[in-house]
Amino acid sequence: MASKTDWETKTIFKKLILYLLGYYIVYYVWSIILVGALHVDWHQLGKYPFRIQRSEFSPHRRDDALGAWLAMVLTYICCMGLTYGVVKATRKSWDYVVTSSVLHLLLCIIINQAFPVNWIWWLTILLASFILSVVSEVVNYYLRDMREIALDNV
Repeated sequence: MASKTDWETKTIFKKLILYLLGYYIVYYVWSIILVGALHVDWHQLGKYPFRIQRSEFSPHRRDDALGAWLAMVLTYICCMGLTYGVVKATRKSWDYVVTSSVLHLLLCIIINQAFPVNWIWWLTILLASFILSVVSEVVNYYLRDMREIALDNV
């Protein structure tokens, strides 16, 4: 359940910084695991989460392009726990998910100096963001807002 301080700008900013930091830590952890597992050159690790070209991001290929796609999907799956642990408010969970996705889009554009035109990248990020938004709200609702309140006099 949201408290009064959850709506203050200072609190939102702190939680957003924590959420974004956790988002990219999770993204790079999965990238490191997949770079090692798929025998990709380690010098590609820095830009691994920001791949947007079809030759660099595709589940159909069995090389580093598959790893980049898997890193994004696994990051969004792990962010369910991040949203539960950091956001702690049902009505705000989708805000943090959408903000992290939009920021990731902007960083991809800045780092690659190109707009993503890969339909697989767009489909993946839009579906992952939508599913994470819905699941995060449900998880926060049932595990935080709907938990039983212990009463002393019962």
